Amino acid sequence: MKVLKSFFKEKETLLGISAAVAFQLIFVIVWLTGYDGVYDRTDQFSIGIVDDDVVLGEEIKNELKDRDLFQVIEFEELNQAKQELDERNVNMIIHLPDQMMEQLQANKNVTIDYYINQSVPTLTKQMMETAANRVNDEFNQQVRETMNTQMAETIPQMVAAESPNEEMEAVVVEGLASQVVELMQENTQITPIQANVLKMNNKEGFAVTMVPLLIVLASYISAMLISQYLQFTNGKLIGKYTRSSLFIGRQIINVILAIGISLLTVCLMYLFNIEMDHNFFALWGIQATLLFSFLAISQVFVMLFGNPGMIFNIALTAIQLVSSGAIVPRELLSPFYQGLGSILPATYGVNSYFSLIYGGGDLSSDLKHLCFIIAVLLGIAIAVQIIFYFWDRLRSPKTSIVKN
Repeated sequence: MKVLKSFFKEKETLLGISAAVAFQLIFVIVWLTGYDGVYDRTDQFSIGIVDDDVVLGEEIKNELKDRDLFQVIEFEELNQAKQELDERNVNMIIHLPDQMMEQLQANKNVTIDYYINQSVPTLTKQMMETAANRVNDEFNQQVRETMNTQMAETIPQMVAAESPNEEMEAVVVEGLASQVVELMQENTQITPIQANVLKMNNKEGFAVTMVPLLIVLASYISAMLISQYLQFTNGKLIGKYTRSSLFIGRQIINVILAIGISLLTVCLMYLFNIEMDHNFFALWGIQATLLFSFLAISQVFVMLFGNPGMIFNIALTAIQLVSSGAIVPRELLSPFYQGLGSILPATYGVNSYFSLIYGGGDLSSDLKHLCFIIAVLLGIAIAVQIIFYFWDRLRSPKTSIVKN
C-alpha cells in the first residue's frame, strides 16, 4: 500500500491517468461529432458538366439541377473542366457528347465520359463512382421517356398520313398501339447510354491510399513527443540561461529535427516502393515543412501550460485527423470542422501528400499555407516568451537574470 500511495503522490502518475482518460473522451467526442451526418451532406459535392449536345444535353442538365443531388457547375471546354478537377475544385466531370439523340434514334449506343480524380480521399472516389453509375441510370431512364414520348407523338401522325379515312385511322392506331408498346419493350436497349468512368491521376494498390493519413498521424505524434521532452529540458535549464536563448536554441533543434526526421520518412517511403509523382527533394521539403509546422503548434500548448498542455495536443490530434480530409472528405464535414481544418496544418499536409503521390492539386498553395501557419505560430510562441519574461520580472524584480 505504501508503494501505491507513493505512486499516487507523484504528479506524473496523476498526469498520466488524466491523459489516458482525456484521450478516450476527446477522441470519442470529436470523432462522433465530426462524422455525424456525413452522408446527409453529399449535396456539397460539386459536379462539373461539359455539354456538347444542344438538344438532349439541356434536358439532362436541367434534370440534374432539379434533383439537387450535387452542386452542378457548367463548363464550356473539357480542358478547363479537367483543370478544375485536377486542382480538386470539383469532384467529378460529366462530358455529354454531341448528337446523342441522333445516335439513339439510329439505334446506336451513346457513351458518356465520367472523369473522377483519384488524388482525393478514398471515400470521395468510391462515392463518385457510385454517383456516376446512379446518374447514368437516371440518364437512361430520362432518354427512354423522351424517346417514348416522341414515338407516341410521331406514330399517329404517320398512321394518319397513310390512312385513307378516319375510321380506318382509328382502327389502325388502336391496333398498332399494343404492338408499339411491345416493340418498344423488346427493341429498346436497356442501357442505350453507356458510362465510361475515366480515372485521372490513378495509382494502383491499397497501401498507397493510407500514406496521407499515416504520415500526418505519425508526424504529429512525433512532434508532440519532441515538444514535451524539450519542455522538460527547458524547465531544467531555465535557471542557467535566458528565456530568449532557450527559445532560439529550441527552434534550432526543431529545424534540425524536422529536416532529419523528414529525411528518414522519405527514405522509408522509397524503401517500401511508394511511387511518387514528384521528385525526392520536393517530398523532403514538404515533409520537413509539415513536421516543423506540427512542432510549432504543439510547442505552444506545452509552453503555455507545461505538462498539462499535452491534453490540448491530444485534442488537436483528434481534431486534425477529422478535419484534414485524410479519412472523410472535407466537403462532407460540418461547417465547424471545415473551418477548423482550414486553419490547421494537417489539412495542407494531407492535400500535399495527395499531390505528391497521385499528382494534381496545387503544392505551391499548400506550401504557402503551411509557411503562413508556421509564421503565426512562431509569433504566438514569441509572445508567450515575452509575457513570461515580464511575469518573471514582476515576481522577482530584484533577481538578476543569469546570462549565457
